[in-house]
Amino acid sequence: MTVDLDVLRNTTEELLRGRGVFDVDAFGWLNENDVDPEFVGYAMWALSPPYDHDFDGWQNNTPPARAPTKAEQQLMELGHDFFGLIKTARYFIGHALLHQPAVLPFRIEPTDFDFNEFAALVALTAAADRLSDFIIVTTLGRKTNEQGERNKACDKLRLSALGSEADALQEGFKTIGKAREARQKVVHGLATQPAHVQKRLIAADREAFEKQRWHAAGNREAPHEDVIREGERFEAKERADVEARAKLLCDCYVKLVKMGELSFRTEHDWRQRQKS
Repeated sequence: MTVDLDVLRNTTEELLRGRGVFDVDAFGWLNENDVDPEFVGYAMWALSPPYDHDFDGWQNNTPPARAPTKAEQQLMELGHDFFGLIKTARYFIGHALLHQPAVLPFRIEPTDFDFNEFAALVALTAAADRLSDFIIVTTLGRKTNEQGERNKACDKLRLSALGSEADALQEGFKTIGKAREARQKVVHGLATQPAHVQKRLIAADREAFEKQRWHAAGNREAPHEDVIREGERFEAKERADVEARAKLLCDCYVKLVKMGELSFRTEHDWRQRQKS
């Protein structure tokens, strides 16, 4: 069976754009020649990265003028990894949105939405980690995994008259923490629908044992109406929960794009200050 991949890509792209989840490559420029002042950090990354490869030297078979430093290598690796991970996150967010309408309130198996949400959360938090390491290497020269390393990096930014950038970075990483909490919840808690179903069933069994009766068993006046109302409330709650999960993915992506711009701009400004 042949699948029309163009239709799939166009559909997910429309869903993503409808949520303001644009490709990170679209940021930095207003047009072919003009930099977007709101996302100037991406233009700085493109025009003046931490290390410039000597492509002319490669073509002319001449050695580069100097070797990159360890810090420059790390910054280039971390920056490019951020782009790869944020694109990965966008891909899975798009597929989560694609499958969201098909999520049934009453379900006992994991859904395609769940699979893609999990992958998106992993990619989002990994992208945030790359930016965190990027700022640490920018200011401290290396990453050592010491306690409070990012706070030390931000303190150094403040000493270099980049206080507003440091404040914005710390606030941004705090906001991204919501995605990390969601990922931690599924990694270290209950990750799939079957587990949640079992949790609810066992809770109902425990309550029935403790009370020696099943929930609402004594209400025989209008059992059908009660069941209908309870079902409607549960369905509304489940749909709202899925929408909140989808919104978290989109909000964190948008925030990470802004954090990327801020991180690249901060690194560029820090580098220029160190030269002067």
